[in-house]
Formats: sequence, C-alpha cells, structure tokens
Amino acid sequence: MPGLIVFLHGLRGNEHSWGAVPDFLQSDDFDVVTPTYNATIGSRADVEISAQRVLTEIQTRFPEHSPICFAGHSLGGLVAREICRRLLLKGPDDFLNKVPAVMTLGTPLEGARYGNWLIRNLPYASPKIHQIATDGYAFEEYRQAIAAAKQRKVSRPKQLHIQMEEDGVIARQVEARFTEDDRSAAVIGGSHRHFADNNKDAQFLADLLLRLIRDTQNSLSAPSILRPAPPVVHDLPDRLVLIACSHNKRDGGNRGLDNLRPVAWINEQNLRQRIINKRTYMYNIVKDIKLADGFERGGNRGFQPANLTLQHGPDLGGTKILGEDIAYLPAWNRYNGRIYGPVTQASWNTYFGNKNRMRVLIMSGLYGLIEPEEMIQNYDVHLTDTHIDSGLSASSMWSELYTESLENYVRHAYRTRKVHIYNLLCDHNYVDCIRWHKLPRSQCSVFHLASPDFEDVDLLPPAGVLLNSVLADPQLLETLDVNDRDKKQYTMADFGAAPQGLADARIIFESRVGNSKN
Repeated sequence: MPGLIVFLHGLRGNEHSWGAVPDFLQSDDFDVVTPTYNATIGSRADVEISAQRVLTEIQTRFPEHSPICFAGHSLGGLVAREICRRLLLKGPDDFLNKVPAVMTLGTPLEGARYGNWLIRNLPYASPKIHQIATDGYAFEEYRQAIAAAKQRKVSRPKQLHIQMEEDGVIARQVEARFTEDDRSAAVIGGSHRHFADNNKDAQFLADLLLRLIRDTQNSLSAPSILRPAPPVVHDLPDRLVLIACSHNKRDGGNRGLDNLRPVAWINEQNLRQRIINKRTYMYNIVKDIKLADGFERGGNRGFQPANLTLQHGPDLGGTKILGEDIAYLPAWNRYNGRIYGPVTQASWNTYFGNKNRMRVLIMSGLYGLIEPEEMIQNYDVHLTDTHIDSGLSASSMWSELYTESLENYVRHAYRTRKVHIYNLLCDHNYVDCIRWHKLPRSQCSVFHLASPDFEDVDLLPPAGVLLNSVLADPQLLETLDVNDRDKKQYTMADFGAAPQGLADARIIFESRVGNSKN
C-alpha cells in the first residue's frame, strides 16, 4: 500500500482549506485525505475529542497505509499534535510507528497574536478557543507524552512547524519552548488564510511538504519503518547485468512528461519509497551546496552546470510538474561514457524486446539502481563525492540500498534455477558499494568481469563490447563460461567487431573480486 498524507483544516475551515496542495501530492507513492471535524466557533468539542474522531477515521479507513503523515493548518496543527500525544501516551504502537512526521502551518503553538487573556475568559468561547489561548497548552503535556514513549522505546513523530511571513493571527513561535521533537521547518509567503491561492503557490507548498516528509523518513532508524512482508511476485528474469553510469552525459531531453513512475522495477512499495526518499536527500544536499567533489576536479557539486538546472521533479521524489521546464532522457541515452560508446541503438532496441530474458540495471550516485529506460535529468554526482559536514561519501549513503535492492531482485527473480548477476561495473568505487557477501548465495551467483590486460575504469570499453553483444543476443549469457576454476579467457573478437585496439583484449569472469590476480 502507498503512504497517506492527512490534511487537517483550521478553525472555521473545511476540506477545501488547503486549496490545490493535496492534489499535487496525490501519486503512486501517497494517497491524500482531507477529513473534517467540528471547527466552528460555537463547537462544544475540545481538541482531544476532535483528535480522537480524526484518528478513528484514519485507523478505520486506511489500516494498511504506511507511512502516515499529518499536515495541519492553524487549529488543525493542534489536532494533529494531539493525535500524536495520545499515541505517545498509550499507543497503539504499531500505528505510532507508521507516523514519521506532523507538519503544522500557521499553528498557534503560543496562542493568538493578541488577546489571549481575554479569549480565555470569554464566557461563551468554545473549549477549542480556550485551549488555543492557554499558555503552555501545546508543550507541557506533550513533554509528558514524550517521556512515556521513551519508556516503551517507540518511534516519535517529528513536529515540523511552518510559518507564514505575513501571519497576523498567531503569536510568534518561541523555539526556546519547543520540545525535543519540535523544530522550525520553514517560512513561506502569504498570510494566515491566503497561502495557496494559486497553483504556483500550491505546488511550492506541496513540494516543501513532500521534501520534509522524505527527509524525516531518511532520518528514521530501521525499527521505526514499517516493513510489510514482500508480496509473492515473480516477474523479473533470472539473468541480471550491472553497469555503471558515466560522468559524460548528453544534454537536453523531452519536456512536459507527466507519466513518470520512478523505480518501477521494485515490487515492494516500502523499499521503493526508501529509494525515492534517498534520491530526495541526495538532491537536497546538492542544492544546499553540501556535496563536495571527491577527486575529479575539486570544488562543490552544487556549482556544476548540470546541477544548476537540476529540479525536484517526480524522478527525484518531487511533486507533479507544472509546465514543461524539466528535460528528461532515458538513462541509456543520457549516459555517454566509455561503456556506452560500443553499444548501438539497435542492441538497446533488441534488449527492450527481450526483458523477459535478461535485465540491465545502472548504478547511479543520484538515482540508485535504475533501469536503462527510466527517464532521468542531466546531473553531476559521483560516488566518491562527500558530504562536507558529515564526511560521508555518496557511496556509503547508498551502499545499504544498493545491496537491499539486489537482494530484492534475487527474491523476486529466483524460481527453478539460480539468478546469475554479471558485474560489469569495472570502477572499484562502484564495485565496492555493494556488500556482495550479503546476497543470498543459495539463490544467486555473482560473476565479476576482470581482465589480464585492463583493470578498474580501463576495463570499461571492453565491458561495453561485451554489453553490446549480450543486449543483441541474450542467449549469449547462457553460453559464457563463467567458472573461474576453468580460467576461461575471451577476447573482444569473440563478441563481434571490436573497436580499434581492443580486438585482442582479454576478459575473464571471477566468482570473487580479485580471484584472477591471486
């Protein structure tokens, strides 16, 4: 099941209070829902009662959705916060673990801008009005709930607060009063009720909410992420070829695409979500000028020409696109490096007609493991790049997901014979990203391309010759002698016309990286 985003309106609001924002977030990854609760001035229901009503509706209507995030405008933010407080106090913990974040927009954490004392003492004010104007209402009891949750060692939703620049209704939020789970997330334009009056503003806010959700999911520890049992689906071939992306890429591409479905080869919704979340994270650190070039040219990736035009489209976990301002090419056509040079378009066309017999996945430092036909933007990210604050490399950020993605592939492709994985990555920075020992050896065998004549990135052109041949004739994978005990060597001439100077180049397959050297 996909995730769920619950939009809650404010005082005197309704299901339309968020404008077009929910529409931009409805996707394969997230369903959206806009429940209502009694928020009239004269309502006798307090925040606790309204929160329980919303929680009951979500638990009843969407029991299988995960993750579940709440977005509350004004009073709706207090209702969402109360839902979390109740869950932190007494669960159910399985539902609590599905809620990574609450995002509030213009929520009166400190009451109204003026007249809190008067509002509290109005004889006919509703319970909700009294609570809004009560000093410390949003924080004191919530701290007690956090303490209770710590005793049970359950995950706790992050409380992410967005303010409007021209908000004249709520009092200024005081971060010194925040609990350890609260943080100021952003300030946007607009006033308390006019923050998404047109599609441009609505899409901006939708993308901001989505990035906050994905950033929060990225920061969660593994036990905090609901991971349902994988479905029993076998729709992947048992022959898989791995290749690397390339620094050289073609510019331009197709614009105005509205049917993108990233990571389509992943059957499990949860794993697919985590991969897309990681794409958003990588995009964010590039745009935040936090990714430093590891060794190629020096400098910061954020200033590279390709990254200046990079946008948070659906391919990187963003919202639906308005207009036609993002250029996409399929990955096989975007990459233009040494392994791609020997491969003809005719071979790619043959491959696309034989995907039931073999599959190719491309390792990318921005996108993860992608299919050749997936539509991607031009970008400049290398696995040796490092986060300037943490010192972590892009390869270490992706390593777990690369490995888990391959494990996922093997589980779905394994049937009556072992899955064969052919490693044509060549570049040791890419090869070392995968924890090969974690792959289920009872269900798969891995064969690493090696050569007596070339090593590391110098092996990419011969790998391209081999790739061109197996794309044009997948049956070739069944005839290759990949038993390194036989030490069978091939030359490029065995795979058709080789580029000049490569006809006599020799290649071999090894069951472990470096076996042939030993």
